[in-house]
Amino acid sequence: MDNLIYKNVIDEITSRKTESEMLASQRLSRAMQNEQFKNLYKTLKTLEIENSKKEFLKEDTQQIEDEIKNTKIKIEKELNSLKLSLKDFQPEYHCKKCNDTGILKNNYCDCFYELLNKKLISNIGANIDRSHTFDNSNFDLFDNKEMISKIYSKIREWCERIKDTKYKNLVISGATGVGKTYLSECICNEFINKDMIINFHTAFSLNNIFYKYATTFGNEKMAILDDVLKCDVLFIDDFGSEPKMKNSEEYFYTLINERTLNKKITIISTNLSPIQILDRYGERTFSRISNKANSLMIKIENSDLRLKKRN
Repeated sequence: MDNLIYKNVIDEITSRKTESEMLASQRLSRAMQNEQFKNLYKTLKTLEIENSKKEFLKEDTQQIEDEIKNTKIKIEKELNSLKLSLKDFQPEYHCKKCNDTGILKNNYCDCFYELLNKKLISNIGANIDRSHTFDNSNFDLFDNKEMISKIYSKIREWCERIKDTKYKNLVISGATGVGKTYLSECICNEFINKDMIINFHTAFSLNNIFYKYATTFGNEKMAILDDVLKCDVLFIDDFGSEPKMKNSEEYFYTLINERTLNKKITIISTNLSPIQILDRYGERTFSRISNKANSLMIKIENSDLRLKKRN
């Protein structure tokens, strides 16, 4: 799973390159059916090879370059009747920087990261507002601006140091409408920019995955949990709002425990207080997401922002 999206990006870029080169080859094959063009084209390639040889030996190339120029003029005239040009035999790559290799100067090209970014967003499983960022955050509607601003600043710092920090679990609690979703989207966008593989689920949709896992038998059983177990970042929204299902508490514990052991990032937003989480999910799950050794718990206290926006 960790490498699947990266592999898909590389495969798509390779496919782009193959398609561009195939189209150019098809146009050349079509032109080669014209005998006059075929002879001229062979002459051109012979001259170009000879020119390269002279350049390597540092011999005078003026005469052969003139011959190449004149041959190209003859070829272009012949191609006019076929509604083609010499440029048509060059692949039209999507990316002019790397010619659809995805690699530029021993690093991934911008086109690779652009495509990776799109796939990461589509993989998330939720509509994330890309305009919701820490830079664009506005605290004017909050009752306690200074405290909220400080929380955002600390969470942003956590995001920036995510690969080095020991804190891999984050719980954001607070009443409905205090801005938990906005903060989650800020975090999500920060991680998207780090090219991390993200999955976003409500507690309800996770329950459905657990139910499917519980009722599936055979080799495909373990694959059902792959996305939520192996992604770099898992967002669990509305933790505690899902209907209780047999063994659901055990599944939530197993999920969070496995991700914690594998140092995967798990972010939970909930309307529940710490005591309510303890009552609903039990000591084992609560200890996993509240352990000060690897977890952070943030409570946002504010009046309903949605009501303020209406007024």
